[in-house]
Amino acid sequence: MDDQLPRVGDTITATVTKALPFGVLVECADVPGLVRGTHEAPDARLTLRVVEVDDAQGRFAAELA
Repeated sequence: MDDQLPRVGDTITATVTKALPFGVLVECADVPGLVRGTHEAPDARLTLRVVEVDDAQGRFAAELA
């Protein structure tokens, strides 16, 4: 799975999988991520900049690009 993980600073396109009160969960190439402070509907496509990668958990955090 490490080959699929984005790197900090990468610009990616991800799909919103779930909206939460504090942000949205997204998925890019079957890798889950979190975007705090945005409110988009499920299935929305977002262009994001990766700000953190958790190799151990196989997930990332991002912000709107």
